[in-house]
Amino acid sequence: MTSPAPDLERSYRSLVKDVKLALLSEIGARAVYDHIARRAKDPDLSAMAEGMNREGIDLVARVQELIRGMGGKPRRTSFRRRALARVLVHGAPILGVRRVLRVIRDAEQTVGRWYAEYAVFLMRLGDEPRARAFEELRAQKERRAMALGAWADNIVRGAERSL
Repeated sequence: MTSPAPDLERSYRSLVKDVKLALLSEIGARAVYDHIARRAKDPDLSAMAEGMNREGIDLVARVQELIRGMGGKPRRTSFRRRALARVLVHGAPILGVRRVLRVIRDAEQTVGRWYAEYAVFLMRLGDEPRARAFEELRAQKERRAMALGAWADNIVRGAERSL
C-alpha cells in the first residue's frame, strides 16, 4: 500500500502544470494592457488599461508564488505571449476595438474559470489556504472581465476602429 504523500505530491505536480498555463495568460494579459494603455486615444480607456496593467503585476506575482508554494518553478516572462499581445492590440484598426476588448474579456473569463477549478481541486486535497487564494484570483478575473465587457458594449461608434 502506498502512502498518501506521493499521491499528494503527484496531485500538486499535475496542478502546477495547469497553473503554469494560467501564468502565461497573466503575462500575456499584462502585455495587452500595457500596449492599450500606451496606444489608446481615449484617456478613460488608457487609464483603465493602465490600472489593469498595474494590477496585473500583482496577479503575476501571486500566481508565481502559488506555483513556488506547490513545488514548481514559475516563468518570469514569455516572449511569445508578449509578441501576441502586441499583434492583437496593433490589429485593432482591422479587427475593431470592440472585438479586441471582447477577445481580452473572454480570456479573462476563461482564466477565471480555471482558477475556480483549481480552487475546487485544492479544497478536495484539503488545502484550504491555496483554494481561497485561487478563489480570490477568480473573483478578480471576473471583475476585470466585467469592466472589459462594459467597455466593449459601450464603445463609441467613431472610436471603434482606433486605439
